Amino acid sequence: MIQEIDIAAREWVEAVLRLQLRSYAVEARLMGFADLPPLQDTAATLQRCGERFFGYMKQGQLAGAISYERTKETVHICRLMVDPDFFRQGIASALIEFVCDKEQDANEIIVMTGSTNMPALRLYERHGFREIEQIRMPEGIWMTKLVKWLS
Repeated sequence: MIQEIDIAAREWVEAVLRLQLRSYAVEARLMGFADLPPLQDTAATLQRCGERFFGYMKQGQLAGAISYERTKETVHICRLMVDPDFFRQGIASALIEFVCDKEQDANEIIVMTGSTNMPALRLYERHGFREIEQIRMPEGIWMTKLVKWLS
């Protein structure tokens, strides 16, 4: 079940932060970069980020989450995370499809992921996202920007 998360609530922000740290630790290993910015977040930075959060509940716990921002006709997926205990169960796909359905009146959905994170790149491509750019970040890592056109 997917539900909106009130990131201002202490119990929710703590649950999202735990999930984020577990999920992005896997991406950090895949990318060979231990200092990924999502691993530096705190409860306070999550609460100030301005993103809209939705969580995937399974077995009574937060198994996955997605956050995004919308500016006019563009949706920016900011975070997509799944607890490693729930990998390969369709949770990331369900969250992507949820946002695509919820924001179907947008023109495009944009996301960035590590260029060496092949599981994430394949996931987004399966959902109709196409690579449009590779960007070298100030930290020295390469990110791939993908877009899905809705209209």
